[in-house]
Amino acid sequence: MTSRAPTLPIVARASQAEGVSELAKLGADDVIHPELEGGLELLRHTLLHVGFPMREVQRYTQVVRRESYATDAHSDVEHEALHALLDAARNLDITWVRVPDRGPVAGRTLAEVDLRARTGASVVALYRDGALVPSPTPDFKLASGDRLGLIGDPAHVEAAETLVNGVA
Repeated sequence: MTSRAPTLPIVARASQAEGVSELAKLGADDVIHPELEGGLELLRHTLLHVGFPMREVQRYTQVVRRESYATDAHSDVEHEALHALLDAARNLDITWVRVPDRGPVAGRTLAEVDLRARTGASVVALYRDGALVPSPTPDFKLASGDRLGLIGDPAHVEAAETLVNGVA
């Protein structure tokens, strides 16, 4: 029996991990495992929330996804990616500072606040309403509740925290 639409992609849902390889063997082009995808999304949000670099988080989740969906998965690759992620996090310490409701920076652009010149700390990312903004531009307007990802010497980061919080 021949297929009526041989070029039509087949996307299937596997309710269990074992079903991924079985559906792939049966000819599915893509197999989605919702429990794995949900777990990866929770992991991604958690790692970003605690300050892991976006690029390393994406790389790790891609490796886990690739290895989990591969029928000949090798967990060594996954472990190597995790170690690379942890090494990157150890070498790049990002401090997250919340913009207070009535602080001196809410409603102002990053250029107006000029944290780098005033404190020595750099804003490398911003987290707003569940979205991460890497390398926000100088015209980015800060809002109450934003979390600024800061890097710099501890004294510079502390000075930036003081400025953001309006502590004299």
